[in-house]
Amino acid sequence: MKDSQAFDHRPDPELGAALRGALDPNDDQKAFVARVMAQYERALDRATVPTIDVLASWFRPGIAAAAAALIAGFLLGRTVLAPAPASIDAAMALVDGPGLAALVTASDPPDASVVFSSLVDER
Repeated sequence: MKDSQAFDHRPDPELGAALRGALDPNDDQKAFVARVMAQYERALDRATVPTIDVLASWFRPGIAAAAAALIAGFLLGRTVLAPAPASIDAAMALVDGPGLAALVTASDPPDASVVFSSLVDER
């Protein structure tokens, strides 16, 4: 609710009259209670759903969520459990081409933006 002035705290006379008319026992208290309980039983019968139907409705989304969790766990596990390179030389050996090694080891290294853009272009 964005406009706080739109809320009206005063009672609604039409709604109040409708509720009083529906809930006021006009004739006999026992007949009114019997009417309300009959409606309650009818509503309860419609609302009752067997447990197996509820579980069956969860089956497909549950299988999809389990498959997604399995794939995510597998990829995360491969990332976390991947062996770290033993040294900086071993890490640079994984990159194809002399670009990164020249950036780190040369006495007059090339511009870093050129080397990094060539790495991005390869992937």
